[in-house]
Amino acid sequence: MRQEEKALMTKNKIIAAATKLFSEKGYDETTMQDIMLLSGLSKGAIYHYFKSKQAILDDQINRQKELVTNYLKDLKENPTLTAKQKIENIIDHLCLNEALLELTGDRWAEKIPFALLDTLRNSLNVLAVYIAEMLRQGNTNQEFNCAYPKEVSEILVLLIDIWLDPIIVDSSYEDMCSKIDFIILLLEKFDTPIISVENEKKMKERLRAYYV
Repeated sequence: MRQEEKALMTKNKIIAAATKLFSEKGYDETTMQDIMLLSGLSKGAIYHYFKSKQAILDDQINRQKELVTNYLKDLKENPTLTAKQKIENIIDHLCLNEALLELTGDRWAEKIPFALLDTLRNSLNVLAVYIAEMLRQGNTNQEFNCAYPKEVSEILVLLIDIWLDPIIVDSSYEDMCSKIDFIILLLEKFDTPIISVENEKKMKERLRAYYV
């Protein structure tokens, strides 16, 4: 095994152990000693790659940001998909992302609140920008007639990231379904019918998993 592969495996092992501990104990209650014991690695091995648990979390968040940005860039530039299909792909990606569902179930937002803030910033400054560009593509292709692509995209990610997050908003499952219906109606009012019946069902099913 090459040195680079070995180093990557070690870093992934550290991150996996830290993520589990952050979810179970909370960020503040987790120590580097805890991470060392769970990962089975020596103190020297861990500190060789990460000087603190904050550095571990930062690395994990940056990896996820890079994955999402690359995914959005490839999707935006895909010439075989319509603008609506591109946005539906994003909704599919969010609704079927098991890692996101697991973090919601573990009440990740409560245990690492500053990570939630970082996620929201990324949603507004990256995700919303790509969605706005796709809406403009849809306008050009006459799929939509959205007069406010930037504003609509920003409102959409805020509604999904905050308003539909059962950790942040104390709502019943029925209330959450009504919110999804409202979002669909709101988008239609702005001539942006981007959520299909199929994706509406997926969004509601994803939320149902939290309330089970």
